[in-house]
Amino acid sequence: MNSELSQNITHLLNEKYNGVETPEFFLDVERLKAGEPYAYILGWKDFLGVHIDLSCKPIIPRAETAHWALRAIEELKAKQVELGRPLRTFDAYAGSGNVGLAVAKHIPGTLVEISELDANLSLGILASALASGIPDEQIKVLPGDSLETATGLYDAIFANPPYIPPSDIDNLDPDMVAHEPHLAFFANDGGNEFHKILIDQAWDLLVPGGAVYIEADEYQRPAIEALLKDTMWTYEFWPDQYGQVRFPVLRKII
Repeated sequence: MNSELSQNITHLLNEKYNGVETPEFFLDVERLKAGEPYAYILGWKDFLGVHIDLSCKPIIPRAETAHWALRAIEELKAKQVELGRPLRTFDAYAGSGNVGLAVAKHIPGTLVEISELDANLSLGILASALASGIPDEQIKVLPGDSLETATGLYDAIFANPPYIPPSDIDNLDPDMVAHEPHLAFFANDGGNEFHKILIDQAWDLLVPGGAVYIEADEYQRPAIEALLKDTMWTYEFWPDQYGQVRFPVLRKII
């Protein structure tokens, strides 16, 4: 038994079963041995202090997403103080709703509309909000095709869209491919299918001074910069926790 598996079994026993080796625990151990992600078996994952419900099997939140989301939250906290009013924000391609829920958790009063194509994930998003003590009036879940569900103008849009080219499937963790939803990972046009949609459409959904915070991979930067050429966007790229410059931030400066 490898050390990671052994560690996960110990954590599972303590976190889910309070140290009691029930028959259900041993069934879960077999799921772990078969390669099912620990977070799915536990049933939830912490994301910046938010209890993310995974019972509906959305994509599991990653550390790189938490890295840029936390930076965006700190930036928006200051912006809310500067503007002297609650912010209005939109979480596109939301999956578990982790980014939008973290924004609502850490910036009290902010309205977050959370959009996700898979309507089955809505219940999980609402369960996460309840478990995390996020007031109902701060979030609105909009099942549908992301930007098409937008209801007005926003101070910020968050987007962790699918951005892995289908041709890269053999380079991914086999357990991830076997268990997590492919709809959340794969995109055409070199993985930039949804980046292009955001670049083309998000401008009209922002107030002046608004921003779009996007997840992408480092190697996609040249293609994204080409898409941004001759647009009105002011943009920059943020690094991940390893120093790889990969997260586009688009700003509506007029």
